[in-house]
Amino acid sequence: MTNILRPNFGGRSREAEPSEAIDAGDEKQPFHVYGTAAGYIVALLEDTRGPEGQVLKVVVGPAAGNAIEAVAVMPASDEGRIDADTTALAVLRALDIVEQGRAPTSA
Repeated sequence: MTNILRPNFGGRSREAEPSEAIDAGDEKQPFHVYGTAAGYIVALLEDTRGPEGQVLKVVVGPAAGNAIEAVAVMPASDEGRIDADTTALAVLRALDIVEQGRAPTSA
């Protein structure tokens, strides 16, 4: 699986891995949109096409485009939704920090 964060995250080129383009006949509506920041949209999709069955996918893509990429996959359950919400909000906050061009404050 290429959508799992590993210790070498960001250390390899992803050009060989195309993002998921949304075809007109296969267009998916987001289950939930968390927001936009730094020109990207962060949303939640339900997907049943994979071998694991129904899952929740946190996706990120250009706000003005039609290509998205899953950054997290969670089981389609109440616990999975909580994890997906937490993950999506963390991604959105990181994009917000990038957009504002400032260093994050310490916790």
